[in-house]
Amino acid sequence: MRAGQPYWQNYWYDVRFRSEGTPSFEPMGPGGPRQVPNKWLATASVDEFVDWFLAECVDDLDDLRGELRLFVYTDATPGPDTEPVLVRTVELGRR
Repeated sequence: MRAGQPYWQNYWYDVRFRSEGTPSFEPMGPGGPRQVPNKWLATASVDEFVDWFLAECVDDLDDLRGELRLFVYTDATPGPDTEPVLVRTVELGRR
């Protein structure tokens, strides 16, 4: 790292959904993990991003019933054995 350059850890998140009555979580949308915006990480923690993101999802996805789970990785292409650094789950459609 060059002196004087800002540094923070990059993170990627993967969103999965399990509808009521189904046994497993499935990916939400195409593609793999998306990068947590560096603009966000410059002013807040990855935990705060996850809290904000899931709160937005609860409001935006109020027509779905089930659970939304967000996995956070430090690797852009996590393998099947890669452990997430953060996992959070929220319930949808329970209001």
